[in-house]
Amino acid sequence: MSNLLQLSSLDLSNNQLSGTIPSSLSSLSFLGFLDLSSNNLLGVIPYTGHMTTFDAIAFTGNPGLCGPPLPVKCSGDDDKKQGNDDSNDKGLFDNWFYLSLGLGFAAGILVPYVILTVKTSWGDVYFDFVDQVIHKLLRLTHKQGINHGQQRMIPRRR
Repeated sequence: MSNLLQLSSLDLSNNQLSGTIPSSLSSLSFLGFLDLSSNNLLGVIPYTGHMTTFDAIAFTGNPGLCGPPLPVKCSGDDDKKQGNDDSNDKGLFDNWFYLSLGLGFAAGILVPYVILTVKTSWGDVYFDFVDQVIHKLLRLTHKQGINHGQQRMIPRRR
C-alpha cells in the first residue's frame, strides 16, 4: 500500500477487516480522506506523519483500537510516560522561570525601599532631589501658563 503515493481517498469502512493498521499509511502524504470505521482492527493506531491529520471518526467502531486520536488509551501508555516525560521538564522550566521573574520583580521594588528607609541620609538626598525636580517642573509650567507657551490672555500680577 505504501507504493500508492498519489492516493487521495481511502474508504475501507464496514469491510470486516482484522489485524493492525499498517504504519505505511502514514507515508501517504496525499491522502485527504480516510475511513477505517466499523471493522475489527486492533492495536495501536500509528499516529505519526500524515496519520495525525485524521479525526477519531475515521477509526470508530473498532473496539480493539487504541491511542490517539481515539479517547481509548493503550495499556502500555502509562509506562512510556513515566520513562520519558519531556512535557514535565518543560513545566519545571516554566515554573522556575516564573518564580525567578516574580522574585526579581519583588527584589527590584523592595531593595530600594529598604535602603531608603534604613539609610535615612540616602533617603533624604533622594527625596530632596525628587522635590527639586517636581518644583522646577511646576515653575516651568506656571511660567508658560495654561496656554502652553502661547501669549498670556490674563495679565500677570506683580
